[in-house]
Amino acid sequence: MAKKLNVTNVRYFKTVKGMVGYECQTNVKGLSICNDGNGGATFLQGDWEDIQPFYNLDEFQLEMLINNYERLTEE
Repeated sequence: MAKKLNVTNVRYFKTVKGMVGYECQTNVKGLSICNDGNGGATFLQGDWEDIQPFYNLDEFQLEMLINNYERLTEE
């Protein structure tokens, strides 16, 4: 059975250009969802063996995982 990816924590930071980036911890040890805040896409960061099961997720699906986590923590 494939493991489901969930966000467990979000850390926002300001870049040197004044933009906002983020790093999200997930339920998969060593796997993060990141955006460096410099205009690029949201991406998975970690070792390939951890990324590979979720490689098919695009940036919009990754951001939806973040949004779902933030909705849960606001309640």
